Amino acid sequence: MKKKGPGHRPGRRLRIIKTLISSRQYNYSKKVQLFIEEGDFQPEDMEHCVLSADAIHKVEPDELCTAVDGCKYTILGVDGQGFPFYTCGKLIRDADSQTLYFFITAHEQQ
Repeated sequence: MKKKGPGHRPGRRLRIIKTLISSRQYNYSKKVQLFIEEGDFQPEDMEHCVLSADAIHKVEPDELCTAVDGCKYTILGVDGQGFPFYTCGKLIRDADSQTLYFFITAHEQQ
């Protein structure tokens, strides 16, 4: 019997990611930090994007191999103002072995 990977159940993954985001168990890259510091958006826009999403748009392999499940997720939703917003992230473990969602990048959709 063929084992089904995380890409087979993206709805379940989205529920896990939404749970982490709603409990603020996330971190973000220096790239995202720079966008926030430059005023492009706020962390709440990333939260709103994920929480407003209906599905994971794309699942890809994590090239850096730091994701818990080996995948990174593109999520399309809306920011706090209702404008289309894009995030890409992955599930990671912190130093205390807690699972977090890590935002790799985020921005308004063009």
